[in-house]
Amino acid sequence: METEKVVAFEMKAEIVKQMLQQPRFNLDEAVNTFCKISCNAHAIVDIDMEPLGTGLYPVLSIINHSCLPNAVLVFEGKLAVLRALLPVGKGDEVLISYIDLCQTTRDRWDDLNAKYHFICSCRRCCKFDKIDDQILDALRCKHGKCDGFLVDKQGFYSRDLKLECSKCGHVRTSEAEKRAKKKLEPLLDRAGSYLDNLNYEGALSTYKKIEAATLDLFHPSSLSVMLVRKLLTKLHMETGDIQAALECCRLITPVRERLLQRNDPVLGRHYYLRGKLEGVKGDKEDGRDYLIRARDILEITHGTNFPLVTELLHCERILGHLGQGTSGRP
Repeated sequence: METEKVVAFEMKAEIVKQMLQQPRFNLDEAVNTFCKISCNAHAIVDIDMEPLGTGLYPVLSIINHSCLPNAVLVFEGKLAVLRALLPVGKGDEVLISYIDLCQTTRDRWDDLNAKYHFICSCRRCCKFDKIDDQILDALRCKHGKCDGFLVDKQGFYSRDLKLECSKCGHVRTSEAEKRAKKKLEPLLDRAGSYLDNLNYEGALSTYKKIEAATLDLFHPSSLSVMLVRKLLTKLHMETGDIQAALECCRLITPVRERLLQRNDPVLGRHYYLRGKLEGVKGDKEDGRDYLIRARDILEITHGTNFPLVTELLHCERILGHLGQGTSGRP
C-alpha cells in the first residue's frame, strides 16, 4: 500500500485514540484494520450505481475481480445479493467487478491500483493494444490539418507513453493529453459552481460549451464526450427540454453498449431512461423496445421482485402514462 495512504490511516487511528481515550488502544492494530477495510469493503450503491455507503461482507470479499464479470453484486438496503449475469458452470470461478466498468482501460487500471493495489489482466484488459479500445480516450491529432486521433501503438500502458496519430503518424507524449484536459478545468469549475447553487440554466449553458470543447479535443465516441452528454441529458430534463435530452441520450447509447456487457445493470438503467424519453418525444416502438431491453437486464441483475422490474413488466402502461402527461417529462 502507498506510503501516503498508510500515513492517512495513521492519522485516523490517532484521532480515534484521542476520541476513545483508551490507554490500551493499539495504533498498529487500528492502522491494520483501516488497511483491511480499504481493500475489502464494498461500496453500497443504488440502481443508478450511485454510492450510498460502505459495507464489509467477509464472505463476498473473497470473490475475485474481472472487467468481464459473470456475476454482479447488488444491494437491497444493507443486504448484499450476488446474482449471476451468465450461466456459471460447475468448477467455474465466480467473478464480479470491484469498480465502475464504464471507463477506459487506463482509468480502470488506475482505479484498481489506487483502491485494491493490483492491475487486472482479464481478456478485456488484454485488448488494450487494440486501437479500437483506445478510441475511447483518444485525442485529436491536429497536426497541420490532420483529422486523425492519437493512440498508443506500442500495445502497453504507461503514463509516459508516446502517442502516435493513427492517420499521419505524428508522435506526441502523454503531456499533450494533460495539457488538453487542463483547458477544460475553468469551464468545469464554473459548471460545478452552478450545480452547487442549483442554477440549472447556468450549468446547462456552461456544459454546452464543455461539450463543444470536448468534441474539439477528443474522438466523438470517447468516454469524455459521453460523460459530458450524460450530464447534459439530466440538465435538459431539469430545464424541461425533453427533445434535447432524448437527442443526447441517443448519442450516449452506442458508447454505453461499447463499454458495458450485455447484462450490465448500468446499461439496463440507461435503456430504461432511453425508453421513457422515446415514449415522450420519440418513436413509441423504440420506446417499447428499450423498456423491454431494460426489463430483460434488470430482471437478471435485480430479480423479479425489484420495484423497477415490476413496473417494467407493464411497458404498455408506462408508455400510456407518458403519453397522457401534460409536461412531457418522464
